[in-house]
Amino acid sequence: MTEINRRQTLYLTGMGMTALAGCSTSSDESDGTADDPTNQTPDDGADEPADPGETTEYEGTIEAGALPSYASLLPDLGRSEYFYGAIDIETMVTLLEEKDVQSGENPTDPLVVNPVVIALLCFDGLTRLRDSPAANAYSTHDETPAGESTLVYANGIYAIDGEYDRDGLEATLEEDGYATQVADDGYTIYVHEETGGVVGVTDAVFAFPNPNAGGSEFDPTAAVRRTLETAVGRREPKHATDDEFEWLLRAGHNGGITTGIYTDAEEFDATWLGTDQSDDGTDTLESEYGPFEGANGAHQHLALADDNGARAGAIVTYAAEDRVDVDRLESSLGTEADTVDVVRDGPVASINAEYDGDL
Repeated sequence: MTEINRRQTLYLTGMGMTALAGCSTSSDESDGTADDPTNQTPDDGADEPADPGETTEYEGTIEAGALPSYASLLPDLGRSEYFYGAIDIETMVTLLEEKDVQSGENPTDPLVVNPVVIALLCFDGLTRLRDSPAANAYSTHDETPAGESTLVYANGIYAIDGEYDRDGLEATLEEDGYATQVADDGYTIYVHEETGGVVGVTDAVFAFPNPNAGGSEFDPTAAVRRTLETAVGRREPKHATDDEFEWLLRAGHNGGITTGIYTDAEEFDATWLGTDQSDDGTDTLESEYGPFEGANGAHQHLALADDNGARAGAIVTYAAEDRVDVDRLESSLGTEADTVDVVRDGPVASINAEYDGDL
């Protein structure tokens, strides 16, 4: 762990970015009422109804609801391990506008650390967008209703779902030095002629790569293309090809900050599990997935509360009942929480924690 305070890091990273992160509110300016996303407590998705396509792979008592909105932005990569994360615009704006920055120590509880790493990673992505030639096009042609956007990070790609004036986006990108690299009816991918920066757009997605992801073998154009093809239905999303991954997405609470890891093997590879999955190129916080050793899936969520506290939790899946390690989960998760509830049901464990006061 480093000595950087988590809340101060979030605040400093967000300085000067509120206008960009809050672009989705520009079409419906807040009057300070309950419609203001900064006055809302993010919904963790617990009450979302199941949709007709709900998978029946798991027949225990832990309920699975609707797929999260970002599921269509998670392409099938044809490899065993998978990592993803998302933060909704309500939580993003709340963190960016946080004024009560306190000194203190970094969190060590993985229920908090892993979602916070996603938040930092997403803020890093917003910083890159803010400082890129694409910022003008994004901020000018984002028509997303207030509070209805989500920033997703998966497979080295940032994708902001919403509603965009695609014609306007493309015209402004070209005016600002971007050249078309891939043209398609459903999406377009651009490369900046001077910086080499890649941007992909559809009517509902604005995507760009994390240059720190994947090392020298990472192809940003190909990665953006996979994401956009999945978003427009040209490529199957991961959940459509793997029932267990689909169930994990449905069972995990969504909204606020979410993050997940998954493997189609019987358990996570220890080396992969011990690697910092964020690829953020910083020394702020490192993700901690050690508690999920022996499992094959874990979906985490962190939702802010009005009293500066939070709710956090995880759904953890195993290949068989005898692999479930409740002792490891109980001793490693919720270590900084005021209350923790661990429920085991067959090859699945559910962990829910409450954090009071100043998290």
